[in-house]
Amino acid sequence: MDASWSDRLDLFRYAIAAALAAGLVCPWIGALLWLRRMSFYGITLPQFAAAGVVFGYVMLPWWVATIGLGGLTLDAALSDPHAVMNYLLVWAGMFGLAGLLGLAAMGRRGQGSEVGRVAGAFVVANAATYLFGRISPVGKSHVEDLLQGEVLGVGLHEVETIAIVLGIVLLATLWQRRNLVLVSYDREFALSLGKRVVPIEIALHALCAATVGVGTMILGPTMLFGLLVLPPIAARRLTHSMNGFLAWSCGIGLLSVIGGILLSFQFDLPLGASVVAAGSICTALAWLKSRQPRITAGS
Repeated sequence: MDASWSDRLDLFRYAIAAALAAGLVCPWIGALLWLRRMSFYGITLPQFAAAGVVFGYVMLPWWVATIGLGGLTLDAALSDPHAVMNYLLVWAGMFGLAGLLGLAAMGRRGQGSEVGRVAGAFVVANAATYLFGRISPVGKSHVEDLLQGEVLGVGLHEVETIAIVLGIVLLATLWQRRNLVLVSYDREFALSLGKRVVPIEIALHALCAATVGVGTMILGPTMLFGLLVLPPIAARRLTHSMNGFLAWSCGIGLLSVIGGILLSFQFDLPLGASVVAAGSICTALAWLKSRQPRITAGS
């Protein structure tokens, strides 16, 4: 007999909580990327982070034998979600940050088109993910679930990790919201106002890397693709103000997660892909709702 909805909500409560946290924060970061005309990065950065997670598994046997992981053996490390998760989070964050900085540096130098750079980076990161997965001696089941977007096995520790990291990201971006929005929307104007643009950009890059790293490691790149890219695309058609754009992005992200949960439970589909499907529906409805409005920086 099929499980009831209440049973499913109770059984998968940790996965639902993690997805809802990502649905609130990731579109916020995606909106800032969109303002920086870097929305395509939302497609590529989770793939870099995924490559980092898989590379972490490649390095894990050597790391345990040479450097150590809290005094654990390899078998103990693989069975200890706390030790392995924190270890993998570092790799995911480093790869995500490296991808972001590399793309930003090439953009500043004007090397090729933006679409070409992002497409090329995605291809390289995607290929690296599968190559690392093939040569990795451990963690293959986790890698397969990660790539397929099957995240219903998320546990308490994963929820605690993503809640802490995304909570810090949200508080930091709210605290510096005006500066982040200004620098993202018009860097030259921010410079003319005497803003410390470079430290603000470094902080934004670090926050993006943390968001992408923890989100990819726990929820997979598929869900992150959708939550970073689709809500801002939909939100820009529904508001004329900057505050409205940011608020609508977060709201559509949460709605996408709720819709994805319903689709996943109803039709037994991977949660990550279901969230993207729900986000696509929201984007299509927003497109039908109105023409693309113009966002003003002073709103």
